[in-house]
Amino acid sequence: MPAVRDEVRQRYEERLPLLQELAANLERELRRQFDGVEHVDRISFRVKSTDSFLDKVLERRVEPSYDEPLIEVEDQVAGRILVFFLSDVEPAHVQAERLFTPVEAVQRRPTRYNEFDYESFHAIYGIPPQTKPARWNERDDLPRTFELQIRTLFQHSYAEPQHDLAYKPETPPSDEIRRELAWVAASSWGADQAIERVRLKLAEGAKVDANAEPGPAR
Repeated sequence: MPAVRDEVRQRYEERLPLLQELAANLERELRRQFDGVEHVDRISFRVKSTDSFLDKVLERRVEPSYDEPLIEVEDQVAGRILVFFLSDVEPAHVQAERLFTPVEAVQRRPTRYNEFDYESFHAIYGIPPQTKPARWNERDDLPRTFELQIRTLFQHSYAEPQHDLAYKPETPPSDEIRRELAWVAASSWGADQAIERVRLKLAEGAKVDANAEPGPAR
């Protein structure tokens, strides 16, 4: 296994400059696409670290297993759009698909009504030809797709710490830690719902004021 890990590490790191250039190109294109769109906090892209890639393809059990991980792993390059409100997620999704061709998309959320956990919109898109670096087509071991996540700031405030605290440790978290994380997830969910209600009430108030009959002249 160490020999296999070293070989995969070497092959992955040979490609890093191309992946980094692709990430920069995708971010630039997406920022241009969202220029002037309201309620977008940030747009960013990253390249999966070598150790994270190795852990995914060699350590974790993935079904079905990868035949060509350098090609098949879809989040080697991944982007994220953070928006203010829950109602901004779908418009951001629509805006992204004016630029990228979708391969698959899923809204990740707990399956049971009484559970609180990670929530985010995930999509896999084909890599547009205009974003590929100059030497991209000289290799046959590069990914065909990239991942894009769209979520609110409150969803993000739970997702990022939870990913490090509960997803990466070698030993599973205790029940007490899981309950603590569920409480944080519930708080993030509740904050999203509350700020969305405030937004709707303010919008309704502004509409009522705009449609109000003018008072009698004095």
